[in-house]
Amino acid sequence: MKAKLKNILGLAALGMTLLANTVPTWAGSVSTPEVNIGGNQTYSWAKGSMVGARYSADNTQYIGCFTNGQGSQSSPSIRCFARDRVGDTAFCISLDLRFVPQVQAMTDSSYISFVANRSNALCDSLRISNNSSQLK
Repeated sequence: MKAKLKNILGLAALGMTLLANTVPTWAGSVSTPEVNIGGNQTYSWAKGSMVGARYSADNTQYIGCFTNGQGSQSSPSIRCFARDRVGDTAFCISLDLRFVPQVQAMTDSSYISFVANRSNALCDSLRISNNSSQLK
């Protein structure tokens, strides 16, 4: 009886060890904001995370930026674009070289915020934030 009880306790301990090691543990703050668009008569703005847009309940949202024309024949430019859950959109373009490194530093978990001048669609500001809270 003593050997049987010892065997049962040993198997229970082994099962608990295997269970504890197979379940991943996630820690840290999580913030995956969806795309939000707004503005006034002069400016439009967009903000949100790419992860928040990707994993949103709808299939409408997107947000991102890219660089264009970095060959020897043309000056680099950036373009940013976004659409929220109700279909509102924002877009901007810039030839300002200070924005290029920011866009090149984007990852799939970046938080993006930009402001566009409504009269000419030029980017007035751009903020790219990369941190662990935007990971999914």
